[in-house]
Amino acid sequence: MKRILLAASALAMIAAPAAAQNLTVNLTGNVASVCGAYNSGATGGVLNLDFGQLANTDATAQVALGGFNATYICNSAAGMTRTISSANGGYLFRTGTSGGSANQVEYSIQHGGGSGLNFSEQGLSAPIVTVRPGSTALMAGQGGTVTLRADGVRIPSPANAAFTTTNVFAGDYTDVLTIAVVAN
Repeated sequence: MKRILLAASALAMIAAPAAAQNLTVNLTGNVASVCGAYNSGATGGVLNLDFGQLANTDATAQVALGGFNATYICNSAAGMTRTISSANGGYLFRTGTSGGSANQVEYSIQHGGGSGLNFSEQGLSAPIVTVRPGSTALMAGQGGTVTLRADGVRIPSPANAAFTTTNVFAGDYTDVLTIAVVAN
């Protein structure tokens, strides 16, 4: 009888379901950083702008060049830092020179827009740095109109005020303005 009970007990154990085993699946993914300054008219991130003939504008006035849109996109939760700088400290230098008396024309910048990216007209003797916290607005993209203004160079001739001259030498004047954006 003991053998029958032992055999029945062994059969019951074989027929009983085993304890449940859980399966854990770890899932991962990655979202690359997208953080930069953009303009639909720029080719490879380069936008070429021309103030035109500065000798046609009085030294007491400015030539406005603007209306180009800068769009900032950054998906960093920590936000972004924008740095606007001039290679020549806010001056157009006559080609082949390093600026200085009669070889440079000062210009300024103004930036419209929202999300704390705007500022009133100012020079570029030092970089303009703006730090913004992360936001869904920056992730979607925030834009603003950038206006540049160069000083005119036409002045009355010191020898005879009936005639005009310029306060700088003739030639091509250039600078490189950089708008850099990095994730914080």
